[in-house]
Formats: sequence, C-alpha cells, structure tokens
Amino acid sequence: MSNNNREHENLEFIFKQKRILRSKVRQVLKSMDPTLRSQEDDIIQSIVLDAPWFKSSKRLCAYISCSALREVDTSKLLSQILRNPSTEDKNSNMRMFNISRMDDLVANSMNILEPASVDADGNDREDVMHANDAVDLFILPGLAFDRSGRRLGRGGGYYDTFLKNYKELAKERNWRQPLFVALSYSVQMVDEEIIPLTPNDVLVDALVSPSGVIPISPAALERMKP
Repeated sequence: MSNNNREHENLEFIFKQKRILRSKVRQVLKSMDPTLRSQEDDIIQSIVLDAPWFKSSKRLCAYISCSALREVDTSKLLSQILRNPSTEDKNSNMRMFNISRMDDLVANSMNILEPASVDADGNDREDVMHANDAVDLFILPGLAFDRSGRRLGRGGGYYDTFLKNYKELAKERNWRQPLFVALSYSVQMVDEEIIPLTPNDVLVDALVSPSGVIPISPAALERMKP
C-alpha cells in the first residue's frame, strides 16, 4: 500500500471518529437542562468580560451565538465587541466583517445572523483579512474541547481555514499572533486524546468554561497571567 493510500485511509478513519463524536456531543447538548445552560452562559460571559486579557484587547472578533446550534451565548460579549463572522457555503470560506450595531445583522440561508455585506450607507464593510490593524483576540465556538487545545468543530472547516489564513497573514505582516479563545459548556469538555486531530486542525490557545479560564499555549500562559 502506498503512503498516499495510507494517509487517505487514516484521514477517513479520523473523519469517521469525528462524526461519531459530534453525534454524541450533540445529544448531550440537546439533553442539557435549559436552566443550567442559561446559568453557564452567564458565568462564562462574566468570566470573559472581567478578564484583563479581554479588557486590554484593542481589536476583537467573536462569533454570533446561535441557540439552534446550542452554542455558548455571546450576546453580552457582543455589546462590547461588534466584530462578527460571516460564513459562506462554498469551499469552507469564512469572512469576518466589522459592524457598528446589532441592526447590521441579517439572517443568512441557514437562518444564522451575520453582517450584511454593505452598511446602512451602502459602503462595503471592512473585511478583517484586508484590515490595516491586527486582531488581538478571537472568541470561538465549537462542539467539544480538551485541555490540550483540541477543538471539534461542526465539520465545515470554516473556522480552521479562516484561522489558518489569519495566522499566515499575521506572520507576513509581522503582527503579534492573536489569541484563539474558545467558549465551552461544562458538558463539552472531554478527556485529552478523544478528539482526533488532522493536519488542518487549528488548536485554541485557551478555553473558558464555567469553572474558569484554562490557558493552554505559551502565549496564553503569558498573556493570561493573574
């Protein structure tokens, strides 16, 4: 068997393991008590809002939470950050646009709120990938996480592709690399090594769960010092 065939079979096995894990986590999230979910939403957002690394960030990007996807709520964070992702269905492309108010959001084909491509005056919105200033912090969603920084997404590859491209952009422009911080319900935390990893998967620098902040990478350990 050639190396290419082995790599292909290995990737197929990993993708299968990811699909199984996604199904399990979705069921756990579906059965999560709504009161507990609401409590954890408030705790997680309070932890982020009170954190010095959040307050000191100059340019921030965050996802717009979708209750149907059972993502950790970001509505309180979005009153502080008004930079949000817009997903596109083809080729796992995702773009992030600058917005100034929640009214700038429209529902896309998947009924997920995202920024309209032009503002109220008809001007094109600033795309983060074409901005002149670096982003300090990305607040990310996901289905499952572990303490080594592994993140299980929903299978589209949108975030991994975007984050990989942004890391390259920051490197080209000699910007400091941003922190990738994921928000996680307690039930989304899994033991290390359970989440399979492919070469295209981007690790997160830190996690925020109801139990607190979990810095993982050297950059997070440095920037998230008490």
